[in-house]
Amino acid sequence: MSWILEPRGPLPANVYHVRRLITVAILGGVLVGLGGIASALFGGGNSTNPAATPGSTSGAIPECDPSQINIFAVTDHASYGEGEKPKFSMTITNNSDAVCTVQAGTDKQKYVVTSGSDTIWDSTVCQKDPAPFVQEFQAKESITTNPLEWGVARSDNCDNGTPAVGGGASYQLTVHLGDIVSAETAQFLLY
Repeated sequence: MSWILEPRGPLPANVYHVRRLITVAILGGVLVGLGGIASALFGGGNSTNPAATPGSTSGAIPECDPSQINIFAVTDHASYGEGEKPKFSMTITNNSDAVCTVQAGTDKQKYVVTSGSDTIWDSTVCQKDPAPFVQEFQAKESITTNPLEWGVARSDNCDNGTPAVGGGASYQLTVHLGDIVSAETAQFLLY
């Protein structure tokens, strides 16, 4: 191995060193070029996979298919006495067999209270500072949102809400998450 570091021959040592550096550089370039050609021909490397899900990037978790997401309205009690304020949530379920994400922030959540055909309260009418949030879901996972308290007032006047009708009246809660709407309502009573 000493002949590599200390070349012997009729020319000065630096000539042999330069020749060896040029040879190594050329071989390195040829190997890189061959690697690029092989990668282009046979796949691999950082090439785009045409079979990947549209809109997804390598390593990124895709957004859930809305048809695979179910939401359910949740109340903290079935009935409320005078002065009690209901708390509403929604349970979001990923029915697919894959990990995916859902836009589940308060900017996408909507809670609607009705009595018969009368809309009593819509959480988005007087909402302040809605915020986006992306939630990751495992396959078949269900997650319940943080509760939202309803002040038992109509949403037709944000500054001075008219109290909702009480006296044993029945109400229905429907929840929305973007364009997804709960298939069933949660019924509750106000006394």
